[in-house]
Amino acid sequence: MALVDFALDPLPGPVLHRALAELRIQAPVAPAKFFGEPAWLIARHDVLAEAFRDAERFPPPAMYRMSLEPVIGRSFISMDGPEHHRYRQLATPAFRSRAVERYEHSDLAALAHELVDAIDDTGEVDLVTTYSERLPYLVITRLLGMPRDREDEFHQWAIGLLRFAQDPANARRCVEEVTRYLAPVVEARRREPREDVISELVRAEVDGRHLTDDEIYAHVRLLFPTGGETTHGALGNLLYALLRHEGLWEELAGTPAAIRGAVEEALRWETSVAVLPRMAAPTPITFHEVEMPANSWVLFGIAGANRDPAVFPDPDRFDPARACEDQLTFGPGHKSCPGMHLARKNLEIAVAVLIERFPKLHLIDPDEAEPRGVAPRGPVALRVRVGS
Repeated sequence: MALVDFALDPLPGPVLHRALAELRIQAPVAPAKFFGEPAWLIARHDVLAEAFRDAERFPPPAMYRMSLEPVIGRSFISMDGPEHHRYRQLATPAFRSRAVERYEHSDLAALAHELVDAIDDTGEVDLVTTYSERLPYLVITRLLGMPRDREDEFHQWAIGLLRFAQDPANARRCVEEVTRYLAPVVEARRREPREDVISELVRAEVDGRHLTDDEIYAHVRLLFPTGGETTHGALGNLLYALLRHEGLWEELAGTPAAIRGAVEEALRWETSVAVLPRMAAPTPITFHEVEMPANSWVLFGIAGANRDPAVFPDPDRFDPARACEDQLTFGPGHKSCPGMHLARKNLEIAVAVLIERFPKLHLIDPDEAEPRGVAPRGPVALRVRVGS
């Protein structure tokens, strides 16, 4: 049987989960492919948790240096050791600031309502293009304190930057445009700080060290894949899960307090980073009796671990009442996602507002809406009928 290529195969809906389940049963570390090259896939929960924490055999920065650094620039995600710790200390407090706290409590709901106001409620609508694709990027621009009259332009730059592999020339142009756009904003915040994330990045200090302008630009650009694209996919997957299971949308409309549990279950059941590519150490290693050549592709099968029946009984069933504390969606260890709390709040409020405004939504074509791909993974379209 041909090996699954986790970069090139579309893997819609249950196709991905069947492939991961077969490999999980086959071995703790199973052969696979990635962009046509040999790879190793880890999909057992306990083995993947071990691999996440093993920075010597699976150094996180290697893949990011190759895939993101050419357009993002150097940021803590592509650093390791003391340098990673220092820059993470400088950058991440901005996302636990008063600006973020205020946004979580009031502004995020207002922004979600703003997008819903623009949705045509008289017939059919695609929730990807009108809502799940737009909300995360608008959250980023509002938190950064960007002028609102250029938000659509900023969104297009973000999308272009993320498509570096498909169109590197356009991605580099988008980097130049974003940097040209950010430069006067950063300069203005140094002179006159405000209650926004850029001001927090400007003010950040650890042992007398501040971020330079170029470092601030890199950390802002980093928000596009880590805060924008992954949340966009997660919101699409969440909406798909709620609309795909008959009666669940209406049930949550009657019990809004249950939305948090639905969010956690969706993060487990259909994560937007289903398979995370990593590279093995630059010298040959052995892991669970498998010998891996230097710089091998190693695929962290998060979606497989999140459906490991050894941890989650009846794992393919979507159950909003399930306890999901052991899911690996945001990764354990010292490189776990620093924006996971804001991401969760984004998802909760986005769904709460949509259910409040449209308590009767019907998914038109569930097969068309199935999430696809692995990183990011999400629906291409979510066509719904609004109203009864």
